[in-house]
Amino acid sequence: MSKVTSDMKILNSLVRQVFNGDKTAKVGFFEDSGPHPRSGANAYEIAAINNHGDTRLRIPARPFVTDGANERVMQTLTDLKKGVRKVHLGTSTFSKELRKGAVTQRDAILSQLLIAPFQYVRNAESTIENKGFNAPMRETGWLTKQIDIKYD
Repeated sequence: MSKVTSDMKILNSLVRQVFNGDKTAKVGFFEDSGPHPRSGANAYEIAAINNHGDTRLRIPARPFVTDGANERVMQTLTDLKKGVRKVHLGTSTFSKELRKGAVTQRDAILSQLLIAPFQYVRNAESTIENKGFNAPMRETGWLTKQIDIKYD
């Protein structure tokens, strides 16, 4: 078997793994995060309501998850392409490169969460009075600790 044939088999195997979902990384806030100490909601619920808003509850959208993921999507794709090349050359593993991409996305979302109070709609005065601060997603630190990466 020639080197080219061997390399193509490795590359084709990687492509199949990606397209078949054999190797995945999910980044974000998950339902199994456990309850928030005050509200009892899980991190997924809190992040989703803040990201998308809720007109019924008069909560404006503060899309920190979406904005964070989009902010570094090109960097993540570039890094993953470089990673596939490393795997192809035998200097890395697919799992290791997938983890790097997931960490980039996690860090981007976390960064947006930390600056959210400064770039999105301010909380209502009644909310600030009730909670004692304007940045509940950040001030308590609970949500920042809940962002997670899950690998399959």
